[in-house]
Amino acid sequence: MRIRSWIVSLIALLMLAGCSSYSIVSDYDRDIRFGDYKSYRWSSEGSARISDDVLAKNPLIFKHIKSAVDRELHAKGFVLKENGPVDFIVSAHAAIRERLTVNPPTMGFAYRSGYYHRGHGFYSVWYDPYGPYPRYNWYEEGTLIIDIIDDRSNDIAWRGVARGILQEYNSTTEMHKEIDTAVTRILDRFPPLTK
Repeated sequence: MRIRSWIVSLIALLMLAGCSSYSIVSDYDRDIRFGDYKSYRWSSEGSARISDDVLAKNPLIFKHIKSAVDRELHAKGFVLKENGPVDFIVSAHAAIRERLTVNPPTMGFAYRSGYYHRGHGFYSVWYDPYGPYPRYNWYEEGTLIIDIIDDRSNDIAWRGVARGILQEYNSTTEMHKEIDTAVTRILDRFPPLTK
């Protein structure tokens, strides 16, 4: 009986992981005049200053993210410069954290079909033989952060963050498609609409 409960929890988690849903948030410095931004370069420091950065350990993924960011910024009219003065600097980093969801315990009788089935009109009543214990699900959450740093002040001018449940991919094509989607959704908010 315990195996069935474990399998149901696993299937629910896998279905959730396959949804590819991200939460996107962004914030920016209200004193920056983003309309003056025309050119950019990538940070020379990269992710070296962030000890747990996933992209520092996965250069091929970083390369694809960089390509996706360049494509999005180019579509918005920004020019990438390798040397010389620029208006802003781009930096990207990522993290993976283990997360836990706790489902509330089922107390006593519940209005659903299951073990110890006894029909009562239009519904079924069953008793949870495992008692009123919460059920736990562990999963990995990935976070991708794109920073826009003002070149004159060297302060962060804008930050976009995508956060979602990580999933396993059958091919690199699927993974690259997910990366492209996340980068596009983050940079949809850049430059911010300022008054």
